[in-house]
Amino acid sequence: RIAPKTSSHITEMVLLTPPDEGPRVKGERIKLQDIVNGEYNALKVNGDWVGPDEFLYENQWGEISLLNVANLSTKTLMSNTTFKALSPVKFSVSRDRKYLLLAHNVQKLFRHSFLAQYSVFDISTSETFQLSPHPDDPQWPYLLHAQFTPNSNSIVMVYKYDIYFRTSPRSPQSYRVTKTGVPGVIHNGVADWLYEEEVLGTSASIALSNDGHLMLYATFNDTLVNEQHFSWYGVTNSLGSENLYPEVRSIRYPKPGTTNPTVTLNIADLANPKNIRIRALTPPIVLANEDRYFTSAAWISQTEVSVVWLNRPQNLSVVSLCKSPMWECQETHRISGDNRGWVDEYSVPFFSANGSSYIAVSPLRDGGAGHFRHLVHIHIPKKQILPLTHGRYEVTKIVYWDQVNNFIYYLGTPEYLPGQQHLYRVSSSPPKFGVPLRPPRCLTCPSVSRVGTTTKSPPRLVTSWEDDWEDEVVTPAPPTVPPKRQRKKKKDAPPRGPLPCQYHTAHFAPPSATPFVQIDCLGPEVPTSGIYRIVHENREKPLQLVLAIQNNTRLREKVAKIAMPQIKSFPVMISGGYYAQVRLFLPPGLREDEITRYPMILHVYSAPGTQLVTEKWRIDWNTYLAGSKDYIVTQIDGRGSSGQGYQLLHEVYRRLGTVEVSDQLEVTEYLRDNLHFVDKRRVGVYGWSFGGFTATLALANSQSLFQCGISVSPVTSWKLY
Repeated sequence: RIAPKTSSHITEMVLLTPPDEGPRVKGERIKLQDIVNGEYNALKVNGDWVGPDEFLYENQWGEISLLNVANLSTKTLMSNTTFKALSPVKFSVSRDRKYLLLAHNVQKLFRHSFLAQYSVFDISTSETFQLSPHPDDPQWPYLLHAQFTPNSNSIVMVYKYDIYFRTSPRSPQSYRVTKTGVPGVIHNGVADWLYEEEVLGTSASIALSNDGHLMLYATFNDTLVNEQHFSWYGVTNSLGSENLYPEVRSIRYPKPGTTNPTVTLNIADLANPKNIRIRALTPPIVLANEDRYFTSAAWISQTEVSVVWLNRPQNLSVVSLCKSPMWECQETHRISGDNRGWVDEYSVPFFSANGSSYIAVSPLRDGGAGHFRHLVHIHIPKKQILPLTHGRYEVTKIVYWDQVNNFIYYLGTPEYLPGQQHLYRVSSSPPKFGVPLRPPRCLTCPSVSRVGTTTKSPPRLVTSWEDDWEDEVVTPAPPTVPPKRQRKKKKDAPPRGPLPCQYHTAHFAPPSATPFVQIDCLGPEVPTSGIYRIVHENREKPLQLVLAIQNNTRLREKVAKIAMPQIKSFPVMISGGYYAQVRLFLPPGLREDEITRYPMILHVYSAPGTQLVTEKWRIDWNTYLAGSKDYIVTQIDGRGSSGQGYQLLHEVYRRLGTVEVSDQLEVTEYLRDNLHFVDKRRVGVYGWSFGGFTATLALANSQSLFQCGISVSPVTSWKLY
């Protein structure tokens, strides 16, 4: 009797055991050191537009080439042997195509600023000579900035925080434009730390008119700004004989309620370099007698400059027009927070050829959903503002105005999919009274062509995923509830091709009858770049690929060999009727119909106006934790994040550390209690900077959701920030 019973049990085990499908985790486990060493960093295109159909770039052979995208002809400006010998980090070409300006031996200062030694390369003779504001000086100086003027091979440079002008690369004389520069105190032509880090997002603060005769530059005066002292540990050489002891350094660092730097925008007339005349711009009356910032400035004609200003409370932004010869800035448009929130740091709008109107980004209300970033057409003489787009989606950035064919091109997010970014086109002609707006045309969306056809309403609650855990394709209307254990496992799907690109940036060439554009696909797969022609005659496919300029083939092959995490993105309804965007990085071997439980780590940031959950491709510590250590990593964008309108964004206005933290806790608890494969006893949180602030508050919460946490460089008091 015993033997048959045992045999029956063995038979039953064989029948119920699934067939061996090979190793569960296919591919090598990713190594943290490889991530730290940049082994998985995507290559970017080292180049830029220098004409309506000319693209200057470093090609795959290490040459500096000039590509004519109209006929695909190329001209080598510098051979790869010369390039290797000179090792330039940055390069640009003069308007007459006779010279290359090269930056060498870069020494980083802050996030964007750097010191570099510059040289000029004569394309016809292959001769190289060092650039210096003092040609007779035997030393090769480090400069803060150098650039060609738009119309010639004249050079503007910044040395020791003063601006110098040279009429040609071989000229024996440089002309000093400013004489007030003091390192760390008064900066001419380059930003101080505050403006570089928090306002402009760049260091250079110089713009020249198209004819090169007039130069707009900023002067940053930090004389009254208090100093922050800090320890500088430096580096040691191989002998260990340098920087054995830290030194104390200081930086002019304004804190809340203390004195900010004062900034002056100036116009320098370079037509007669021996007698350079300088005149300061006068800010608009509404901001003339209070603390203010300028957030952007640009030439719109040979004698007109547009400047966008922002008051210190950041609840009033003013677009102004400043004209020669008095250079008094007149207000043309303002955006107010109206006590609902702050206003964005807007860029200079796109002006019409005659300067009578412009296209800008401005908040527009959509009923009870609140305000969203949209395009408006502003007619200056008529003081008329008309919308060009409207709806529950966001315009991120204007990238081009085709005034010949009356189209505006912009980057924006689809409705209910804030993690994506696509290139759109819409008519620039103001709508007639009573005529509805034409919907924008999405030029890069993989399956839809118009904004209104993405998703009519937020996805409803469902009880299971619409796709397998093994499937990394993000559906247009993803579910909002984790899967149930009882769900049967589907058969393995056949191998998929490349995922459609969901996150783009676009860089247009200077205006022409046939516009060309460089489009970068930044995710969800390995980034690629291509140059496209805009074909107006082809309404179905207006983007025509001219040339693929970066495929990252080696990186793609390398990534194919590693075990990548399974990535899932979906919205979850939170308090206040909003939707938080959620992303899970799941271990490669996780199967949702099994009972194995994994620790979960919440990665937080939650700074106002930021996003973690996007379709941008990256391999980082989260990839390592999920792909190598078998942790579940979670990211949550709740109230205060961008991409879903101002109403959700401004929920944190004047109350940082409240609702954005509670959203992290609410969604984490929801995931912990509904995902059966999460080990409830092992849930952690980590964040950096504002994320460290959020992580600290989450750990201090009485709910005790987390068993551990890491708070890196947290803000502990906003008075000290």
